[in-house]
Amino acid sequence: MNEENHSVLVVEDDEAVRSILALSLEHAGYNVHTASDGLEALDEMKQRRFDIVVTDYQMQGMDGLRFLSLSKILWPNTPVVMLSADQSEEVADRAMRGGAFTWLHKPYDRTVLLQILRLAIRHSLHGSTHAGANQ
Repeated sequence: MNEENHSVLVVEDDEAVRSILALSLEHAGYNVHTASDGLEALDEMKQRRFDIVVTDYQMQGMDGLRFLSLSKILWPNTPVVMLSADQSEEVADRAMRGGAFTWLHKPYDRTVLLQILRLAIRHSLHGSTHAGANQ
């Protein structure tokens, strides 16, 4: 799969984490757009379609679950990967029930994240937006 053809929206309120994640994905060949919060991300999603969204769970203003819910209204078939330092299985389950492709705990392994992105894009091309398991 050629990552250069795929666009990713990274939603993260921590500027350092957002920059590192964006650079990592760009280095892997993805076309990366970033947003510092859920509202900015929704504005981006109104302007263009993304192949995948990677979002933090704990953000200022709008949390990741609320963002997930609203993003699914705009683009229901776009996979959303939720990242969080929160180890709560209850929150992860809520995200999965809310339509997240998967949940990945921080700190995450870059190789695992890239594998998840490839899998999510492959699933979305075949009409599925859930991985069915969290990491």
